Amino acid sequence: MKLIIISGRSGSGKSVALRALEDLGYYCVDNIPVNLLPTLTHTVVDEYDQVAVSIDVRNLPKDPDELVEILDYLPSSWAMTIVYIDASDDILVKRFSETRRLHPLAKLNKSLAEAIQAERELLAPVTERADLYIDTDNLSIHQLAELIRERILGKKSSRLVMVFESFGF
Repeated sequence: MKLIIISGRSGSGKSVALRALEDLGYYCVDNIPVNLLPTLTHTVVDEYDQVAVSIDVRNLPKDPDELVEILDYLPSSWAMTIVYIDASDDILVKRFSETRRLHPLAKLNKSLAEAIQAERELLAPVTERADLYIDTDNLSIHQLAELIRERILGKKSSRLVMVFESFGF
């Protein structure tokens, strides 16, 4: 089984990366508590060859060492890749101000800049284990999706996909 873990700070493009993997045929799960990752992977191992899971600050265990233990618990026979997607603090602040969405750590009565910095520290164990680090400062969502496809497929995707839908009343 091929397992890809997508992680990174909020606003960096994790959802875009997960959608790109879904388009490549991966079974994708967003925002599953990390403690349930071994259960999920053992449950879907017989049904899916390719699984992608998103891990972010909202679903981390309270103890950072527990995350390392959970990742180490996964079978070494699986091809696991950790992709960390990030952007600079200034870009993240700009993205949050443009979308009017609250940062996940805003509920801790922190300013946006403090929440972004705290998130970097909380995700440090994932950052250290990342196989691929992508900086999205200068990437559009389309460029990020294409970069994910390139890195996962090992080549540029040049396949055109057309969807025809018909409906009637």
